[in-house]
Amino acid sequence: MIAAAFSRVADRLLVTDPGLVRLHTALRVALACLLTGIASIAWTVFHHQPITLAAPSILFAMVAPLFVRDARRPAWFGTLFCLYLCACACFAVAAVLSRYPLAGDAGFLIVMFVGMLVQARGPRALGCAMLGVVCFYLGLYLHPSSFHLAQSLLLSVSGPLMVALVGRVIVPMRAAVSFRLAIHTVTLRASRVLAAPGAVNLSALNEAALSLEEQLALLNPPDAETIRERIVEVEVAAGQHAFASAPAHSGAPQASADVLRHALARLKEIAHRGHGQRASPLLADDASSISLAQRFADLRAKLCWLPATRATTAAFLAMLIGHSLSPERWFWAVITTFVVFLGTRSRADTIYRGAQRLAGTLAGALVSVLLVAPLHDSPLLLVAAMVLCVFGWAYYILSAYAPGVFFITVLVGLVYGELGFAMGPLVELRIEEVLVGCLVSFAVAILMMPLAATRHVEARLGAVLVALREVVRQAGSAAQTPGTAPAMRKLDRAWHDLRIALKPLQTQRVVVWNPGVELATGSLLCCLHWVRVLSDASRQDASSANAALNAVGVGAGHVESIVTRLDSLIARYGGGAEGSAPGELDERMSATAAVDVDPTMAPALAQLDGAVVQLFDRLMQPAAETRRVFNWALRGRSA
Repeated sequence: MIAAAFSRVADRLLVTDPGLVRLHTALRVALACLLTGIASIAWTVFHHQPITLAAPSILFAMVAPLFVRDARRPAWFGTLFCLYLCACACFAVAAVLSRYPLAGDAGFLIVMFVGMLVQARGPRALGCAMLGVVCFYLGLYLHPSSFHLAQSLLLSVSGPLMVALVGRVIVPMRAAVSFRLAIHTVTLRASRVLAAPGAVNLSALNEAALSLEEQLALLNPPDAETIRERIVEVEVAAGQHAFASAPAHSGAPQASADVLRHALARLKEIAHRGHGQRASPLLADDASSISLAQRFADLRAKLCWLPATRATTAAFLAMLIGHSLSPERWFWAVITTFVVFLGTRSRADTIYRGAQRLAGTLAGALVSVLLVAPLHDSPLLLVAAMVLCVFGWAYYILSAYAPGVFFITVLVGLVYGELGFAMGPLVELRIEEVLVGCLVSFAVAILMMPLAATRHVEARLGAVLVALREVVRQAGSAAQTPGTAPAMRKLDRAWHDLRIALKPLQTQRVVVWNPGVELATGSLLCCLHWVRVLSDASRQDASSANAALNAVGVGAGHVESIVTRLDSLIARYGGGAEGSAPGELDERMSATAAVDVDPTMAPALAQLDGAVVQLFDRLMQPAAETRRVFNWALRGRSA
């Protein structure tokens, strides 16, 4: 019974955390923090030095494991070294500049600007940005003497040492194990589709498949293409079962369920055969073959100038207001602007992130006030509570921002309470500073953010349409060779980005208005399903393809008619040009010659054509309403 209960708990964890990646990362962070704290604080106590000397090492152990994700050992240690070098440099510079307040403030703004500028360069750059900002803040706040600065830097070596000990020995990163767990997550979510077919479970399955693709990219095994085909096969079978089980469709649920079970069995074979034990050296070879000019062009393309300008402007305003509230705690307001703008691309994203930070701060401040007094005389319970907060912060901060802020706020309250600060004024000041940072961020987002939420959604929609057209061109024509898996994954990621862009708007239905997001996303999801069927059929032989497609009906369709409608939608949403009106589109389609289509693709093309027609009718409006089309699609609920 205990084993069965444990198995059910593990399965639920896998469903919420594909591959248990977040759980392992949180364990590494918590253990690294605990070991670093024990070693560094014990040294300060033994040598009768201030306990604050241990702060840089503990802070490094708390942040670095989140961004050390490389599968190969040299790259792993290279990332760790870069993070440590950046953290030490920022802390040392801030400690020197703390004697000159204006220079320290200017340096803080420069570090924030550079951090926001390189945020899209990958985990290593993002980790350097976050460590640079928080370590610069720590150096300004502690303003250590030259002697204490040298001691802190020497003591900080314990941070990377403990991170390496935990990350390579105690809780090592076993990419092959994570890969098998990610496969198990996909099978669990597909089993949920078997039990309860629906769009929610299909979307969860797609997210798990994307996570599995990320693990596959780390490993790059020789049979990666076969594994990707098995993943898509499961997604197609799950979609077929969901459509066959819908009340509005006259399908065969039992037959589609058998197809899904067969696809799941084929995917499970991959995990049992021990694939992905060794990463392929092709990734390193490809990286070394990139020229210096190509790397510079890629770096320049990924620099985020506008977000960096907005965040720095907001930080400057928050600094001015925060100084008036507290000469010592103004950093909270400035750091709030940094994290609120980090990774946001529209006004709605910024407001949504700010609301999450406010909610997490308020809840965390309340809990910290309630916990400080009972835990003050219980050191072991206090340490356990702190480690639990670190674990919760690391588990949620990259996936669910509000719970992550809650745990870090509780941790800050416990630390300050143990140091002897009065909790009432401190909590009040923290809430005020965070509120200032959020309000300034909102103001800057509204006044300086040129990309409104609806235009951001339209841009993501255009990316989905472009990827959809590419898959149709590759998979639909008989002249095309099979190989649509990369294009299909590009479409899946574009769809995932669109859902992320829609998330702030969907949240606003609670407090502002009720957007009928299903009006647009329902048709898109239908298109995504049928193009996945089409992509899967292009990799099967004729008999198996006919067997799979005859279950959903027979029809005739032409690739060019679908592509023509998609081109018209792309012209409106992707390129900013006017799309063709429905009448003009009919004339263009009637003048377009039909191309030869693989007969096994005809049923899927017919279904996809119908879904594209529905999407076209819902999104294409008269030219005078071009800029309000997606607003209408989001806010309205017409038939």
